[in-house]
This record gives sequence, structure tokens and C-alpha cells, in this order.
Amino acid sequence: MLPSEVKNAKLQDATEFDNFGNPVKVRLFTFFVGDHGPFTEKFYAGEQDTPAIERRINGRVEQLRELGIIPQK
Repeated sequence: MLPSEVKNAKLQDATEFDNFGNPVKVRLFTFFVGDHGPFTEKFYAGEQDTPAIERRINGRVEQLRELGIIPQK
């Protein structure tokens, strides 16, 4: 589950190109943490499951807490 501070979350499909010009499908998860952001996390195929997304977003929120940007719980 995502922290309550995460707002305006949006998930979109995108295509990037690798060093050889081959298309690579990615998903972009864009969100705000309180009034801060937007932040965007990129997920490649194989790391798009819900637990992986939640771990990455929770890690970003924890970084902001450690920096004192958002209050500790």
C-alpha cells in the first residue's frame, strides 16, 4: 500500500530506445508527495508488479522523510 502522502499518482506506458536504437517498453509512475513533486519512477518489463512499484515509491517517501522535507510519521 502506498503512503497517504502520495497524491495524484499516474501510471503511463512509454517507449524508450536502448543504445542500439531498439525500442524498450517502460511504464512511468508519476506522483506527488504532499506538495512536493512531481516525481517520476521508471519501471522496465519484469519490475512492473505492484510490490515492486510500492517498494520504490515507499523508498522515495522515506528519503524525503530522512531529509526533513516531509514530516516523520
